[in-house]
Amino acid sequence: MQIDHLQIELRPRTNSQALDLGFALLRSHAGAAYKAYLALWLPLVAGAAVLTWGFPHLAWCWALLIWWCKPLLERAPLYVLSRQVFGTTVTWQEAVRAWPRQLGGGWFRLLTWGRPFAHARSLAQPVWQLENARGAVASARRRVLGRQGTLMTAFFFGFICFVIELMLVVGIISFIGLFVSDSDGINPFVLLVNLFSGDGDKFWLKLLMLAVYATATAIMAPIYTACGFTLYLNRRASLEAWDLELQLRQIAPPAATRAHTRGAAAMLLACLMVAMLGSPPPANAADAALPAATGRGADSCRIPAPADPLTRTAASNEQQARARREVDALYATREVHGWICTQSWTLKEFNLDKKKTKTPEITPPLKFDTLASILKVTFIAAAIGLVAWLMYRYRDKFGGWRPRSTLARATEVGGLDIRAESLPDDITATVRALWAQGQRRGALALLYRATLSRLVSDDGLLLTQGNTEGDCLRLAHRAAQEARLGAGRLQVATATTAMWLDAAYAGRWLDSALLEQRCTEWDAQFGPARSAA
Repeated sequence: MQIDHLQIELRPRTNSQALDLGFALLRSHAGAAYKAYLALWLPLVAGAAVLTWGFPHLAWCWALLIWWCKPLLERAPLYVLSRQVFGTTVTWQEAVRAWPRQLGGGWFRLLTWGRPFAHARSLAQPVWQLENARGAVASARRRVLGRQGTLMTAFFFGFICFVIELMLVVGIISFIGLFVSDSDGINPFVLLVNLFSGDGDKFWLKLLMLAVYATATAIMAPIYTACGFTLYLNRRASLEAWDLELQLRQIAPPAATRAHTRGAAAMLLACLMVAMLGSPPPANAADAALPAATGRGADSCRIPAPADPLTRTAASNEQQARARREVDALYATREVHGWICTQSWTLKEFNLDKKKTKTPEITPPLKFDTLASILKVTFIAAAIGLVAWLMYRYRDKFGGWRPRSTLARATEVGGLDIRAESLPDDITATVRALWAQGQRRGALALLYRATLSRLVSDDGLLLTQGNTEGDCLRLAHRAAQEARLGAGRLQVATATTAMWLDAAYAGRWLDSALLEQRCTEWDAQFGPARSAA
């Protein structure tokens, strides 16, 4: 692992923050991770569906089979995320092709006795797959990574993912059950009831259950893998002081002494990482001085027993031996010792005499059939109303639903009168006169009104009541695409609209020379010369 190529922010995090980092990592590379998992998961589900069709009385067995093989499929998204996090772009096709080579290590345990209890496997999968650890070495690595509550965090997160997956299954089945209930009342659990009754022998029902379970698993499996991987990265960063290593790598010695100090710095860094590999993260010395509290939920802290010393090779020279002695002396001090904190629970003091007895409230029985019928009618009415509103709201998108002749043509846009009778005979001369008199807003408004009026009268542009300046410009562009409006007129209309919007809403006024240019362009497209032509 080249930690200097990390694509995530490396800093000390709690276990919960490390899990949250997994969600962010998966969001960044969700496409490749999900596609890699689905490329393996969908063929397995299809095989289970075929077996269900051939042997429907063993449908539960085929569902159990795909659940049993799920840990091996999680190595495909782990392959993607483990490469992406260190800056290597991996496609889902490459992950699928590399998947058979990622199965070594831990596969026998995950498919036999460890499968029913492998809720913390997301923390162990990187040890087998990324570190290629085997046997006793892998067991030791898992024990080291599982300290400081990391193992329990991975276990409980796996249990939470299992609960969410179960909720997704029940939720999807219940939603579908709303539409297959009989007319007497809505029963969202009708499919579950039929599954465990005589109606459960139907092939379509068993196939539906398999598809729902496959959908829920496809959603949760990459999430479980990504969060376990970031939990593993966070634990390794704490054990091996990756943040310190990154800072040390950024220290560049002077050019004159770089060649002499490079070997010593590398040796000191290696000794420091070896010494920190088996040591727990240092605790705050101020917290160690506090006495243990008592009472319900109190924490008591103690210095753990020294761990087994790491197996080291003999020092190659006196400088390496001196560096090891200095590191050992540093970690022998009280300030950098790790602490083990345990939480104890004591019975809370309370007076039984003061406890008030509550009279149970009697709730009248609820007529489920009546409520279900009301909910069903309400839901159907709301769905019909929503569809009707959407069709009315976007009625202009459906050609032929409403004749164009019934639309009320606009007589004003943005409060400006665009009727032809409201305009003077010589538009540009009037605009220049108003501009010379200091009536800049009136001059630009007149030029914009005249542009819209000519587009409506000469080019048949359909403007309706309520159109804004932006709507008019979009309609003009659409007419130009349909060859109903010339490119020159569209250019003048665009420039005039921008000029009016800048002045009316932003207070940005053009100079007299640019106004004269706009009037000349307007005369060329809409003026008397254009009419004569």
